[in-house]
Amino acid sequence: MFEAWLFGIARNVAASHFRRHRTWLPLDRVASQAADGPLENLVERNADFERLSRLLEGLSPRERELVSLKYGGRLTNRAIARLTDLSESNVGTILHRVVGRLRDRWEEKR
Repeated sequence: MFEAWLFGIARNVAASHFRRHRTWLPLDRVASQAADGPLENLVERNADFERLSRLLEGLSPRERELVSLKYGGRLTNRAIARLTDLSESNVGTILHRVVGRLRDRWEEKR
């Protein structure tokens, strides 16, 4: 229970920090960075990342939070349930539906 409480505090502090401190990388700095592998791979990976970001923006705040905790925080459904006051099965159901919707939307635009 202590871990869930501590993680909740850390999550709120991080969210507040990033809301207040949005940083932008100047274009000239981006151009000076070396690419890992062929440029086409980097461009495709960046396009995929941008596309996924747009799809994630279309989710509700609760859905984005659950996806972030599961795939960004690598938490189990049980840990997520303790953090969010949802049941473990509800977390699993929501994540299953969200991932399915994201997959469908990803395939629609190909």
